Amino acid sequence: MKPISGKRILVCGKGGSGKSTFVALMADVLQKRGYETLVLDGDASNPEGLIRLMFGLGVNNEPKPLLEFFGGLDVVTCPVDDPSPLTRIDDLVPVPEKRIDITREIPSEYYIKKKGISLFQAGKIEAYGQGCDGPVEKVVRDFMVQGEWVSLIDMKAGIEHFGRKIPDTMDMILVVLDPTLESVSIAKRIEDFCKKTKMKNFWLILNKISSKEMESMMMEKLGELKSRVIGSVSYDSELIQRELSGGSLITDDAHKDIEQIVDELEKSVLDKK
Repeated sequence: MKPISGKRILVCGKGGSGKSTFVALMADVLQKRGYETLVLDGDASNPEGLIRLMFGLGVNNEPKPLLEFFGGLDVVTCPVDDPSPLTRIDDLVPVPEKRIDITREIPSEYYIKKKGISLFQAGKIEAYGQGCDGPVEKVVRDFMVQGEWVSLIDMKAGIEHFGRKIPDTMDMILVVLDPTLESVSIAKRIEDFCKKTKMKNFWLILNKISSKEMESMMMEKLGELKSRVIGSVSYDSELIQRELSGGSLITDDAHKDIEQIVDELEKSVLDKK
């Protein structure tokens, strides 16, 4: 049984909280459990960051941005200016109504596949004066695929995507918090958004936790929101060294903290059935 098969999971939080690292490690745990795992890099301003974390420095080329697959900036619009759904270039049926068949529709240059994980990029800011990243976020919002893929979506820092209603198409929201008051503030703001939109699968991940005392302080600062904490990830100096050296975070050693978080996510889905 794979309870979170087919789920779209948005991972967000403040800059530097460890979102991309968490996504890379969670993707590793999921594929080891037999999930078909799709990672979507939804951060338009972080070139190669997620690729390097997942696959190290040995990758020669980035995947082509999905924005180009859907027609580029001349076709794909900002979801605020034009909330209409994403469509294929030669098909007016919205992607959410006729989901993408990855194996038949998406050419291999649009993704990197390794160890059962397929990594896509929504799009990047490539040129001075290119404009806002709204079209990239429309791709994030509507890139839905056929089958049992778990889609892990690494979102850019902050909460702008909530203003663009990107979470409307997600099944879960995971907010990664580092031990800062800014993270606590963002978590409380996101909770308010989730209440208004009736998003119930909203969970918090405490990250870079160096001691039980620090974890207790974070829980105290969160107040009633601590009931939304689904797991805690310990501070790991070896992981940081591997990042700095350009090595992949996907190793043969599954991260025990991430394993426990996936356990809790699976349980949260089963409890609702």
